[in-house]
Amino acid sequence: MAYIPRKIDTTVTPGRRSADAHGRTRRRENAPMTIPPETLIAVALVILVGYTIFGATGFGASPITIPVLAHVLPLPFVLSLAAVLDLSSGLALGFHTRRQADTRELLTLVPFTLIGLTLGVTLLVRLPRDATLLALGLFVCGYALYVMLGPRTERRLSRRWAVPAGVFGGIVGALFGMGGPPYVVYLTGRIPDPPVQRATISQMVILNVGLRVLAFAFAGLLYSGTLWLAAMLLLPVAWAGVWVGNRVHGSVSPATMARLIGAALFFTGIALIARTF
Repeated sequence: MAYIPRKIDTTVTPGRRSADAHGRTRRRENAPMTIPPETLIAVALVILVGYTIFGATGFGASPITIPVLAHVLPLPFVLSLAAVLDLSSGLALGFHTRRQADTRELLTLVPFTLIGLTLGVTLLVRLPRDATLLALGLFVCGYALYVMLGPRTERRLSRRWAVPAGVFGGIVGALFGMGGPPYVVYLTGRIPDPPVQRATISQMVILNVGLRVLAFAFAGLLYSGTLWLAAMLLLPVAWAGVWVGNRVHGSVSPATMARLIGAALFFTGIALIARTF
């Protein structure tokens, strides 16, 4: 059996000390609860599917895993776990594909992503999340349908689209842990070669998630033994998914890969819309 905190309070993190009636400091602990074996199996299957798609496309893990796992685990725990797994798996995939990445496109996105992350943290308590999620979900679904069903064209997106893609990706990554779709929209419209698309998306995900992990660390959300135990148990499953997706990627045609990316985006959009109800 595995254990997770019954309630995760983002204002009081596990391991923080407080004073008792006699002036001594004591460690505040949350009461654990038991996760049934069938729930653990379901969590592992969700992780496997999400990271198989990530291995094939360089994108798609968190938008799939977070909305599903949030139904059975506390959301702060899910966001922290997803960030750790995303960063670890992204580094594993990115190490093998880093030479294929389009460095110029990455450097174009970085400053706007930093702006977006800053805005996302600032707006976290000021804007209604449902409206933002609904707008993003509708946009992502619309673009996914265009990718899967729309006419093929050789026309490339202008590099000026890096501004909204980077800012929006940073904002959504900070607010909801799902910064990938704007980057995918931009990079698939800029880079015609699927392997280069995948490698560049993967590197961008690493950067976005890495900054998110730092933010969670500063907020105290990563100082939980339960979180790291869960990560140790699920990391092999995530890596297995990346390996399977990487194998599938080599045997998939560019047209099929475009449809796969479109399907991942469409699933993301539906998940985002569903979270608003």
